[in-house]
Amino acid sequence: MKGIVLSRFLLLCWLIIFTYSKSSGQSNLSDLQVSIDTKNKEIIQILTEINKNYGISMSYDEQIFNRNIVYGRNFNKSSLEDLLAYLLKDSKIGFTVINRALILYPEDKTFTIKGRVVDSLSGESLIGANLVIAGKNRTGFSNNYGFYSLTLPKSNHDCVVSYLGYRTKNMRFTPEMENGYLVIKLSPMDMNLKEVVIDSDSIVADREQQRLNEKINWARFRNNSFYKGEADIIKVLQMQNGINGLTEGGSNLFVRGSGKDQNLILLDEAVVYNPSHLFGLTSVFNSDILKHTQIYKDGIPANYGGRLASIMEMNTRDGDNGAMHFFGGTSLLVARLGAEGPFIKRGKGSFLVTARSSISNLLNTEYRLFNVKGTYSDYNVKLNYAFSERNKIYLSGYVGQDEVVALNKNTNRWGNWTSTLRWNYVHSPRLFMNISAILSNYRNKLDVSKPESSDNRTWLTQIRDKSLKADFTYFMGLERTLDFGAQATLHRFKPGEIAPVDVNNEDNIFRAQTYEYTGYASFNWKIDSSFRVVLGTRVNAFSSTSFGRYYLLNNNQYKMLAEEADKRKAYYGLEPRITMMYRFGSGYSVRLSYNRLYQYLQLLQNDELAFSSLEAWIPAGQNIKPQYADAFSFRIHKMIYKGAISIEGYWKKMKNQVELIDHAQLILNPFIETQVKQGNGRMYGVEFSLNKRIGSFDGTFFYSWSRSFRTIAGINKGQEYVANADIPHVLKSNLSYSINRFMHLNAFYTVQSGRPLTYPMGFTEYEGIVVPIYSNRNSHRMPLFSRLDISCSIDLETKKQRETGRRNTLNIGLYNVLDRRNPLYYSFSEDDSGNPAVQQTSFSGIVPAINYAIRF
Repeated sequence: MKGIVLSRFLLLCWLIIFTYSKSSGQSNLSDLQVSIDTKNKEIIQILTEINKNYGISMSYDEQIFNRNIVYGRNFNKSSLEDLLAYLLKDSKIGFTVINRALILYPEDKTFTIKGRVVDSLSGESLIGANLVIAGKNRTGFSNNYGFYSLTLPKSNHDCVVSYLGYRTKNMRFTPEMENGYLVIKLSPMDMNLKEVVIDSDSIVADREQQRLNEKINWARFRNNSFYKGEADIIKVLQMQNGINGLTEGGSNLFVRGSGKDQNLILLDEAVVYNPSHLFGLTSVFNSDILKHTQIYKDGIPANYGGRLASIMEMNTRDGDNGAMHFFGGTSLLVARLGAEGPFIKRGKGSFLVTARSSISNLLNTEYRLFNVKGTYSDYNVKLNYAFSERNKIYLSGYVGQDEVVALNKNTNRWGNWTSTLRWNYVHSPRLFMNISAILSNYRNKLDVSKPESSDNRTWLTQIRDKSLKADFTYFMGLERTLDFGAQATLHRFKPGEIAPVDVNNEDNIFRAQTYEYTGYASFNWKIDSSFRVVLGTRVNAFSSTSFGRYYLLNNNQYKMLAEEADKRKAYYGLEPRITMMYRFGSGYSVRLSYNRLYQYLQLLQNDELAFSSLEAWIPAGQNIKPQYADAFSFRIHKMIYKGAISIEGYWKKMKNQVELIDHAQLILNPFIETQVKQGNGRMYGVEFSLNKRIGSFDGTFFYSWSRSFRTIAGINKGQEYVANADIPHVLKSNLSYSINRFMHLNAFYTVQSGRPLTYPMGFTEYEGIVVPIYSNRNSHRMPLFSRLDISCSIDLETKKQRETGRRNTLNIGLYNVLDRRNPLYYSFSEDDSGNPAVQQTSFSGIVPAINYAIRF
């Protein structure tokens, strides 16, 4: 004990008597080279050996060291500084050298910088901004709310802050800034200028290595030629590798051969069950207010789940908190109007409101496919307010409604309603918390009344969610983060019932209610300058309860249960996730990932229909088991001059896949689960991508080869068949050219294999109705699909107006320039000889596209 007191006293004396700086003191030994083998030695042994061999006096308290650490590296003619940096790595021990005396002492060797990265004009939080510490090969990122936290060694650091579409900013972080809250403001760059290329291999490669998802450059893609000119993020997603739409003009997404209900689509954290307006001609996402769009096809983070194919996350803008703006525009399809500005107090909060409406009854005036008229409208609202630097709340909502009216006045109305209330709280410099209360509702009403009847009867399907979730991010260090959280969701299902509701109506499908609980944790660690690993797991519990009449299936026969029977069923799942990334050579990187995924909800809808809004969502329960999948993927990426090239591959094994039987009846069928079979699926594929900029040209080329199969007892005689989304070959190319700073040309071309099709072999009569007899499931294919779109974007505002956030853009183009009559669907009938007669219905040919957008 006396020795400890004496050593501490000597240490204090050294620090009081000598006042030289650490840097100047160390310079006395800057030329000293040491050779020592630290293998199987503790730090005290190593320091003693240095003292003996090199005559360096030392002063330290032995209790400040961790005696359980045994080292294992051999140093040969290395600097003393390098040796001490190795011995004291990840410890809170500092050192100084004064007149050939080495002093080691306890020290808090780090400081933490925290804050947000925002748009300098509007105050919008920037999601996924890069903060690169110069010379350290270390990188930090802002989260989904723009918050960042960097824990740095205690010295001055230069930082490069960058974000796509914004000017790069150089910062200087010092220990004196630790107790503050630093808001980093990035200025939007003129998008007409050539892309700024950062010629730093470590920065570019690390940014790529961090990218576990595909972030959509919406500012670039929104100038493409879309149908009638209306910019649409869903159509942009269909332009990406591995993502297809099965029919021309549709808004459904089929990712790597999976079903459309196997994608989780989120709008400000709320689930969107039907993303389509006008049966898919445009989507529910307003192009004027989208801020951030990400899609996860693999390497799915542990905080997301519930679907087997992909996660698509859409975030809307918060609104300008500094000035009032109005914006809007029109295309040949839709008219848009919106406003944004400060809320209550300038700089503390903001609001954003929008409204859209279709401006023509396209379904009969343009397509001439159906004798119906279709219209839609939708509205967005968002409020946010910062009570302090640590507390901020958001309230966002969406309401949309479609209406289709037939000649006999029968109507079909459907729409989504979502609302999200979020609270951001910076609990400490390293701990960020977000708590969200979320509502989501999808409702579809189809008029089933006979024209001559006075009854007003509709067939109602609906799914409604109420969720409460908490997400935490703990910034453990500059290259280590821990994400964890939990979510509870109440699902209420109305798969189909006659409205006005009659509980005694035998055609109604039973209602259901389920509780879904999930918890997750994910650790993101950059082990060294080349290797990063993301380890995570997700646990879930799902409890389903039926209401009303209930039955159990046994060999495709149903047995009614008594009212007092147990109508509950519970399932549990564990979802391990791992992603590893390694950078090597000159600009090369490789990524490997494995995901286990569970899905407890499934959509019953006939995919053979080109346009259909009839969607019945049902939960896993007594008769339907939850789907799950094991997914493996790899990615090899190479940075090239002003571009990149990559190859991706995947293999996925899926269990309990849901498939409808032939002639499935989804309306007025109380035993809807008898229309469903379950079995296994498998899919695999390879994707190639190339991006290159040459002068004023910027081109992207995608090619994918993939296969998707199903094996389900009771379908296709139990033999394996290709899935509905099996599209073996897909080629996509996007080319842009800047004529000058105001005018830009864009072209998009795609060609792909035709989708699978089941042909009838003949017809039979059943209860007075002629029905087809089908061949093997999906044994035929539609013809080759191709389409070329071109557009020209003209910026009408001046450079000065653009710098103030004003926009005035005209986009004109042609959709389907080559006039390809790609089939939408086939209808089958019986000719006079009793043979199948096939009639092809195709999309419209060449369609002009015009879009005018303004913001002032």
